[in-house]
Amino acid sequence: MEWFQVLFFILAGILVAYLFIDTFTALLVYLALKKKGAQAQLAYEKMKKDLDIETASTVEFVVYPDRFTQMLVAAFRHNGFTRYRIVLLLLRLKAIFRLYKKEKILQTGASAASLTICADLACQIGDLRNGQASPSAPTIKTDVAFAGLQVVRLYMTGYSKTQPFAKSRFDSALRVDNALNGSFYKYQCQDGKYFSAHVYYESQKAKFMKALNLPAKPEEFILDSLKKDRKTVAKFVKAYKAEDLEKLAFDCGACGCVLRSREEWEKTDFGAAVCSMPLIRSVRLGDSPKKDYGRCRGALPLAGIKVLDLTHIIAGPACSRILAEYGADVLLVRRGTFENQEQAMLELDGWAGKNSIQLDFENPEQLKTCKELIKKADVVIYSYQNGALDRFGLSREEIHLLNPNLIYGSLMCFSDTIWEDKPGWAPLAEDATGLSIRNGSRAKPKNLNGVPLDYIPGFILAIGVLNAIKMNLLNGGSYNVTGSLTRTAEWLHEVSDLDEKRIVLPTSTKIGRGNAPMWKKAVQEVQSTAVGTIFFPAPATYVEGLPSQVDVMRFTDGNLDWKGY
Repeated sequence: MEWFQVLFFILAGILVAYLFIDTFTALLVYLALKKKGAQAQLAYEKMKKDLDIETASTVEFVVYPDRFTQMLVAAFRHNGFTRYRIVLLLLRLKAIFRLYKKEKILQTGASAASLTICADLACQIGDLRNGQASPSAPTIKTDVAFAGLQVVRLYMTGYSKTQPFAKSRFDSALRVDNALNGSFYKYQCQDGKYFSAHVYYESQKAKFMKALNLPAKPEEFILDSLKKDRKTVAKFVKAYKAEDLEKLAFDCGACGCVLRSREEWEKTDFGAAVCSMPLIRSVRLGDSPKKDYGRCRGALPLAGIKVLDLTHIIAGPACSRILAEYGADVLLVRRGTFENQEQAMLELDGWAGKNSIQLDFENPEQLKTCKELIKKADVVIYSYQNGALDRFGLSREEIHLLNPNLIYGSLMCFSDTIWEDKPGWAPLAEDATGLSIRNGSRAKPKNLNGVPLDYIPGFILAIGVLNAIKMNLLNGGSYNVTGSLTRTAEWLHEVSDLDEKRIVLPTSTKIGRGNAPMWKKAVQEVQSTAVGTIFFPAPATYVEGLPSQVDVMRFTDGNLDWKGY
């Protein structure tokens, strides 16, 4: 046989192997997504029932194998870390691969379900504003893979390492990934139980280090010193019983929790209080008149609705970002510029679609400005620790006095009774409620992929706020809408129970392979933002007949008021 014939057969063999592997991979991806599509249908029907939400749309959960390749391409691009770039790349790749693995806890389906309900309610609001007597029954398509991507936005948002903002974001990541980051590190206590600390602000870290008498400077307790610091923390934690350490963490102004199973969590007084709450508590406060936002024909359905955003980190901003994606005019209150935010690593993706005003509440004139904005707002979203702004005259009750015709949406970690004033973060909620043990084991607990217990509660709060806007348009009234990270964790247990038991709920939704222009890339380029060009993950939900949500993902800084007002 001639050499060129040998070469031909080798190349042909390589081609056949490549086509086989590519086809086999595509089949596995499709089967994984189809399973998650069925889980999205299950979560969608359960969430509607639990929230008592009526929908009128035609819903299709889209499974499209090419998303895997799109995400991989995005993972290798726009990596803005100035050092340890391989760390961010590995975090991205790990998050993407886990999106296609079997989930013990239904996070992808829950994300798809909540985003779909948000889209439906936004459309209903548009119909009411346009004077339609009945809902228009739009077609809503939610891409299952991109819905999963929405809960790992933290890693996938891209930018250039040459931007001035890049150093701030990297420095933020360097500080957050320390030995007291409970997302990654759990420590065994004197009684054999495990404890995880969750101190993502420098002030919290300093308080807890002082309470533990750790022999290190807080500013030097970072990723660079991680190996040594973990050994030190393990030694000092061993001197405490787990529940004593949990109390110490809260008492000193930080937070941390005992690693509990679901059964252990539900037996505590604070766990029982959370479980007795509805998934969203919505309370009508008075008989204020219906709002008249005007018609929105040709525009996104929330256009002209003014939202004052008093949120931080991920969960609260996720809620207000969804409102922005459907056209709401969101004004984000910040103390300092975007480039100088302490938690720039955790916050960037939540700034999409918003404008920012810089206010320092310690300054009487700037505090007065905030109160004037509250008087003009239609919606206020709040996600700081319960009571954190009370000393400024910005408690929920005082905000309603400033504006009696307001929808006030708030997120807390625990219940609105027991532990209502205790701080908490998404990974803490996973550890405290048994999700981490259920997702792994007691010997090897595993936090969920990305931070779904930030994003999904944010999406669910958005559902509550959207429903309150709809109720106001129908019947008037002001509303308090309250969500909880740990209550959402309990709901994830509930829906995962149904999936484990292979229970199928009746549904009118379908699983399809439709596409949309905004899904051609996993991340969308957004130019001329406050920190330059940013690449945000594509929205997961497409509504036929509405303008693209990508067009409103830009954000600005240093504003004095809402745009156009």
